[in-house]
Amino acid sequence: MRACLPLGILLAAALSRPLASQENGAFLEGILRAEDRRARGGVELALLVRGLSSRDTLVLRGAIRALGRLERPALAVRLFPLLAHPQPGVRGEAVQAVAQAAQGFRNDSFPARRGPRWRAIVSALGRSIPRERDPFVRGMLALSLGRLPYGTPEEIEQAREWLLSLAETGQDSARVAVARGLTTLARLTARRVPLPERFLARLRALARDADSDAEIRRVALGGLLAVQAGDSATLLEALASADPQLRRLAVGGAARLSAGEPQQRLLRAGLGDPAGMVRYEALGTLARSAGRGACVSLAAATRDSVAAVALQALDLLGPACAGDSAAADLLAESVRDSRGPWQRAAHALVSLARVAPLRAEAALRAVLAAPPWQTRLYAARAAAVLRDSGALRRLAADSVANVREAALTGLAALTGHADDGLYRAALGGSDYQLVLTAATALTGSPDRAAATAPLLAALERITRDSAETSRDVRVALLRRLRELGRPGAAPRLMRYLGDFDPVVADSAAALLAAWTGKPQRATPRRLAPAAISLREIKELRGKRLRFTLGSGPSFEVELLADDAPLTVLLVARLVARGYYDGLSFHRVVANFVIQGGSPGANEYAGHPRFMRDELGPLSHRRGTLGISTRGRDTGDAQLFVNLVDNPRLDFEYTVWGRVVSGLATVDAVLEGDVIRRVELR
Repeated sequence: MRACLPLGILLAAALSRPLASQENGAFLEGILRAEDRRARGGVELALLVRGLSSRDTLVLRGAIRALGRLERPALAVRLFPLLAHPQPGVRGEAVQAVAQAAQGFRNDSFPARRGPRWRAIVSALGRSIPRERDPFVRGMLALSLGRLPYGTPEEIEQAREWLLSLAETGQDSARVAVARGLTTLARLTARRVPLPERFLARLRALARDADSDAEIRRVALGGLLAVQAGDSATLLEALASADPQLRRLAVGGAARLSAGEPQQRLLRAGLGDPAGMVRYEALGTLARSAGRGACVSLAAATRDSVAAVALQALDLLGPACAGDSAAADLLAESVRDSRGPWQRAAHALVSLARVAPLRAEAALRAVLAAPPWQTRLYAARAAAVLRDSGALRRLAADSVANVREAALTGLAALTGHADDGLYRAALGGSDYQLVLTAATALTGSPDRAAATAPLLAALERITRDSAETSRDVRVALLRRLRELGRPGAAPRLMRYLGDFDPVVADSAAALLAAWTGKPQRATPRRLAPAAISLREIKELRGKRLRFTLGSGPSFEVELLADDAPLTVLLVARLVARGYYDGLSFHRVVANFVIQGGSPGANEYAGHPRFMRDELGPLSHRRGTLGISTRGRDTGDAQLFVNLVDNPRLDFEYTVWGRVVSGLATVDAVLEGDVIRRVELR
């Protein structure tokens, strides 16, 4: 039975043995180190390849997983023999690794350029189907075949046939993986090749099977909705489920139905559902389907007991109820009400700007200097709606970078290059998001001479941070310099050919080649990697993180150290330093995620070192935690918690934790809520 266990359980078993007695302890640590560095050197790659011949199942599967995560299609051939390994657990790991290696093709939209390697990968996985009998491995085959980056209609149609044959798998554990594979394939390919009716029928059968696991039904219904194939009968059956997430999906699907009794029934039930997530979804569906006819219901929902639902209603009043006097009165009262949380008044102000601009102008003046700073950020958004350049210019001088950034975003859209002086001044800021916005706003600036010096100064200053996570802002600065700068500045940019970030080095090479007319070669010198300790990872097994909010409530997170050891190790080290204490959840999207852990309370401020993605078959179910990224291997220690099942995040973001207590606290988090402290328990 051991061979069928997930790699995490095998790792747990290995780590429970004394490391001193394990000859392979150093080998395992070397595998993790090579994976963290993405095996950039020949020695590290050779180590991983050598692990494929190990007799120790743990070492073997660790090497398989690490090779797949490199996403180098050329390495997939080394994994093919393991698709026929006698142990199902090894075969399942190999299937996943081959599919992950194939992701190296996903940015190549020309099938002819992929060559025999791509065809070999698809064929190797397809040939495994008729000979594979183990339910676990068949589930992994479905999950893997469903996410390959297919290039031609013929490949897509073949993959659909393979998935339908795998759908005959009977065990629930495998059926979840098969359902995920079916829905992923449908979502990724439906726009390119219409889905056949038999494929849709299989998804409907899974979504309507009341005897199935609720997760299977959710996955299947989510797939139907993603391809706009949710029919009224399937939605109504889901509406009768005891599972609130299934009811949420059903109500969300009502927006695609034509007006009639089924749609009205779904909306009525959704608006009165006991679960806040369902009521939230119902409001969005109502606003999309009823337009101004939704105003009365939206107004009533602003008094909902769940804050997220009430805020959703306030937000929707703006676009749905322009000119409605009753809506204007309600919003104006909400803006004036200082007894409630700041979020209510801030959201109401932006909607009031759309419903009754004249009344919003007076309200805006009263909050331009109001605490907390988030209120002023929303004031900038309201000013942009009102096209109030005076208010935006005042907010562009705010003491908080996030407020300035929101103001500059509004000005860039409203006044354009008339405010280039403000954008150039903002280049002197320390906040990456602010500088990035300023550099973008200078696109096409007519005063090239005035822009060059502050752009160069910003690039040099930010580079001194030696932060890998400054990549986006530095690339933006180089792009703007290429457009606005002069070749005379080339000597100051030569140093970036040897930058610690290869993407920045490549950008500098392209800029210098354009300026000088001569080819330039990037020779990046990467920063030294962090130390990896298998012993530290062992000590984190069974541990939890307790997040205590500033308002008092807390929630606990189980660390998935066996599935995402590198991520868990870094997060635990940051927790030990008190890194997260005093930070906030700056991004809250109900029925999606809450995100926090940014020192600047925005998307671009985080831990300076990139984190490596640890992608695997774990799904982003409700209550799981991931790491925010802006592309592969660009995590900056900002974390997010999934408020609902988010299967479209699978294989894109690392799953590293799971809320095991206090999920109601997570549901109640509002934008700006402070993380008082995080403790390792």
